[in-house]
Amino acid sequence: MPKVKVNSDVCGSCGLCVGSRPEVFEFDDEGKAKAVVSEIDGDLGFECPFGAIEVE
Repeated sequence: MPKVKVNSDVCGSCGLCVGSRPEVFEFDDEGKAKAVVSEIDGDLGFECPFGAIEVE
């Protein structure tokens, strides 16, 4: 299964990931996205406009 990580230093807090895949992402206390799971089934179905999300 692909692993997913968010680079909070690059995250622009746009909410695309949280809105598109709320089962995978949520906002932290600083308003940055974070992954709530470490692995995903398939691909995300979108690309982060800030390049903050890594899928390996």
